[in-house]
Amino acid sequence: MVVVVSSFYTIETNPPSFREYVFHETFNCSSNLIVGWNLDLPRPITTNMVTSFKFAPNLGGISCSITFSNRYDFSWGSGGFDLFHDESYVRERTLSPDVDANDALLEEWMRATNSLTVEKAQHIAESAMQCAGVPMDNVEFRKPAKIKQMMYEWKDGKTYAMPYYGFFWHTNGFPSSGGAYHVHVSGIVSNIVEFYCFPNYLKPIKPTNYFEMLGLPEHPVFVRRLSPLIPGQPPAYEVLADKN
Repeated sequence: MVVVVSSFYTIETNPPSFREYVFHETFNCSSNLIVGWNLDLPRPITTNMVTSFKFAPNLGGISCSITFSNRYDFSWGSGGFDLFHDESYVRERTLSPDVDANDALLEEWMRATNSLTVEKAQHIAESAMQCAGVPMDNVEFRKPAKIKQMMYEWKDGKTYAMPYYGFFWHTNGFPSSGGAYHVHVSGIVSNIVEFYCFPNYLKPIKPTNYFEMLGLPEHPVFVRRLSPLIPGQPPAYEVLADKN
């Protein structure tokens, strides 16, 4: 059977039973992290706390995101957990197109009580990594390659240290300044507000019968249409390698 995927390798077939499976898996993984990271949600964690759920089956795995209480967002790429945001306190909020809103939020953070030192923030970051399954005893994780505290130049011309810390690890051939793993910690909420990992150590969300759950035969042939199309000519396709 030949299956056409999109330019982003998305598989169009999507049975309801598969959606239920992905929701169940992402909810369970997220719930475990919510408890392990002690995020600010009532216990027990229930499905009615989920305010957004999106997913798409891709050739290399499942891409999906699940959000709790319009605040805590967990994302997977190609089946592997790779990103968490606390949307209320993550630094991206200060990078919107609305400069006045950004400055107002930065001033609010500047005036807020910082409950953490760099050392305490690093302990929180490392504990969060360990909880997510990162082997912190590996030499590459024993200490961050880079530590940054957010700074803000206010309208009085002075620069202020903000209650916001970033910790970066360079791993697996990723020597760039950003690192392959990073964790951001807020001194306002005394917890992590961003977690990014690549590659990940969590068990990926990808069943052994992935194609069968999508209603496909065991060994489908995947193709992708080439572009641009040539006027007057039928569309051309390339055969893709099986990434399952």
